[in-house]
Amino acid sequence: MTSPLLGSSFKVVTETMHLADRAETENALNLDAKVLAQRVVEAIDVTNDKELSAAAYKDSEDPKLYKATKTERGPLNTEDWMQTCDPVMTCYKLLSVEFNWWGFQSATERYIHSTMRSVFAIFHRQLFCDTDGWFGMTIEELRAMEDETAKKLIDKRNQELTSKTEYS
Repeated sequence: MTSPLLGSSFKVVTETMHLADRAETENALNLDAKVLAQRVVEAIDVTNDKELSAAAYKDSEDPKLYKATKTERGPLNTEDWMQTCDPVMTCYKLLSVEFNWWGFQSATERYIHSTMRSVFAIFHRQLFCDTDGWFGMTIEELRAMEDETAKKLIDKRNQELTSKTEYS
């Protein structure tokens, strides 16, 4: 993600790897030694409501309450669900943030990291709680759903931009 207003001063990159493990892979994204030494590992438990603001919590997106009918997975309502559920998958993410503005760099980068942590937690909670909506789809059906979602997002952005620039 970049911003035309900030040019080369701003960049956010998210790299993702999904593995069928229990967060046991030390270097899932095959980082070089320099990046590996700088990274900070943070685990996000999708069942931990403390990851969310009160306004972001929804019963319909709570993995502790959801049970998929197609897969019979869930609810994830035990303290040891990460050690006992089967099958299991870990989503490894590397978030790289560059904001090269003197005086604002550190605070802005910390803010982006904390905000993205919340975005990742909410997204993965929603993804688990929508298992019945996507499980069993073909890759073509998934791509069509992605395209439709992207179109809706573009339409919503355009609608918001139009409403903000209207004058009375």
